[in-house]
Amino acid sequence: MQFFMSKSKNSDKSTTVDTMSAYKMETAPFDPRFPNQNVTRYCYQSYLDYHRCQKKRGENFEPCNYFKKVYKSMCPNAWVEKWDDQRESGTFPGRI
Repeated sequence: MQFFMSKSKNSDKSTTVDTMSAYKMETAPFDPRFPNQNVTRYCYQSYLDYHRCQKKRGENFEPCNYFKKVYKSMCPNAWVEKWDDQRESGTFPGRI
């Protein structure tokens, strides 16, 4: 699982330890559609939602990036690479 890093309000620290504490670690927010600990479906659905959003709204539509942040955080890289390869070859099983 990957985490998002965002800068906190107290970013004027001078030492390395203090500098690291200036960042806040976040991950994908809770989604009531997926209440269980197994995040497989949440990962897959976020991947689909991102690519559907891109297809429907265009690549420059900023709100689509929310879904990208979620699937990048929740999905193993090997899965994403496999799905990308499948989409490119036209064998991806999902509906985008």
